[in-house]
Amino acid sequence: MKATRVKPFRYGIRFKFAVLIGALVVALMAVDALWNINLQEQQSKNEALEKAEVLAEEMRAVWNFIDINQDIINRNEDGSFRTKHLVCVVAAKSVSTLFTTNSEYEIHFTNQTPRQRASAPDAFEEKAFAAFKADPSLEAYYDVETKADGQRVFRYTEPLYVTETCLECHGEPAGELDQYGYEKEGMRVGDIGGAMSIIEPMDIYASGMQVSVFQQVFMVLLVLVIACIGIYAAVSKLVLRPIEALGTAAKKIGEGEFEYELGLESTRKPDEITEFANDFDKMARRLERLYTNMESEVQKQTDELSALNDLLIYQKAELKKTLDRLSEETAYKNEFFAIMSHELRTPLTSILAFARILRGVDSLDDKTRNAVEEIEANATLLLNMVNNILTISKAEARKNELVIEPVDFVDLIGFIRSSLEPVAKNKNVSLSAKADADVPLSMADWEKLRRIVENLVDNAIKYTHPGGSVDVRVWFDDSEASSTDAKDAADRDTPAQETDPEATAPPRHGDIAIAVTDDGIGIAEEDQEHIFERYRQAGQSPNRRYRGTGLGLAVVKELTELHGGTVSVASARKKGSTFTVRIPYAPVDTEEYDEDTAC
Repeated sequence: MKATRVKPFRYGIRFKFAVLIGALVVALMAVDALWNINLQEQQSKNEALEKAEVLAEEMRAVWNFIDINQDIINRNEDGSFRTKHLVCVVAAKSVSTLFTTNSEYEIHFTNQTPRQRASAPDAFEEKAFAAFKADPSLEAYYDVETKADGQRVFRYTEPLYVTETCLECHGEPAGELDQYGYEKEGMRVGDIGGAMSIIEPMDIYASGMQVSVFQQVFMVLLVLVIACIGIYAAVSKLVLRPIEALGTAAKKIGEGEFEYELGLESTRKPDEITEFANDFDKMARRLERLYTNMESEVQKQTDELSALNDLLIYQKAELKKTLDRLSEETAYKNEFFAIMSHELRTPLTSILAFARILRGVDSLDDKTRNAVEEIEANATLLLNMVNNILTISKAEARKNELVIEPVDFVDLIGFIRSSLEPVAKNKNVSLSAKADADVPLSMADWEKLRRIVENLVDNAIKYTHPGGSVDVRVWFDDSEASSTDAKDAADRDTPAQETDPEATAPPRHGDIAIAVTDDGIGIAEEDQEHIFERYRQAGQSPNRRYRGTGLGLAVVKELTELHGGTVSVASARKKGSTFTVRIPYAPVDTEEYDEDTAC
């Protein structure tokens, strides 16, 4: 006997679709049930309110009837008072008691200052009195609450206002005994003298509400189930079956079998599924052609890949040759700049030396002396330009190094003043230089510091009109921020020094600041962030008046940062400029230099 193969359960689209529909039905039923319950609850509350208002209106009619006929009931024909103990409140309470005894409703009257214990308000009625006090225009206070025994009831409370006939027993003066022997409360017309409270059972509405909700839920459930079954059947036939056929066809194509049947009716009108099936069939036929010609396609792709790989190897080799050639050209350029700078410096130094010797000869006439000063000034500018080119070449080759030695800034500023004074004099610019007396000796590269200040002074003279002035000032800045930066820079750039136990003065920390100020043409704000770049000048244009290589400030920045310092500029057009260089102070090891001197 052949065993029947049981198809394993699969969480397919049908199962997921059924779960989704079931969850949707349950959710809609729950929402509908809650919505109906809420509507029925509100409707029952409205009906209870309507009944309570009718009962209250009837009780007010009884109250008003007794109130209107007080003179007939409790007075003699001559107008003298003869109580029969039948006043409005007694009549109303009596009627409410009879009504409550013969029905499931409760009606009673309450007061915040009751004369009888039975008239004392309960918790709900206390809330009602508070609500009436807070809102005098409130006509009634009502709500649904649950008693201690679990019974749900509708509570309705309506205020009772004091009228003229009430004053005889409850008016002023307060404390005086009325005709019944009770103390008067001192009330006035319009005051809330008490409240009428009505309690209705909600059970009479519950059964009808349950039946109504059940009927509505049943109808909604029936409609949803029928709709979901129809949707499920339509989706299964129109969507799921074609998808299963496409899945079977895709499985056969994956196994290399291109004979398949999609099972779509030829009379079926075009829709998204048929379009998808047609596209799938076109793709399958294209795959069949590719599969049959796979070897030739693979060989073709391999040949193309090999050709591309050979091209890549060739381009890589060409790129390497180009990079090597560029590297050689860069090295040749740097070497050329270095050689030319060295070769030019030697004759320029000689020219400067002889020009200074000639300038010192007293027998020269004015014309010759002016010519010698012109030679010295231009030779100084040319030497400064050559030095800048050499510095930039070394920077590109990463060969700029510091030669650390003690630097006396007074001597440094004096040397620069004497070397550039002919340049300033030649342009009729006043040059002044001063170093404060408290500027200490500091470990630095004397030659590179000279280059920094020379470039700044040379620039200041160049961009200052005849008759202008250039001022160089050096001071020691030991402010808190500067001291911190200087201490960090000294720790990084100078070797650790042994502490002298006999020394009593604390170590100095700070910056040595050098400021070069001129009253020249100034620099526009938009140009200030670019002036320290190589081959850049402020206000560049083909017909600019001030020529130069654009390397001076780049050299200043390079050599300043080599010392661990900073350079900044403050300038405005036609108001001059101030360049400030800050070099971290590095104390001099006096013992080391004393030993070198002794040797």
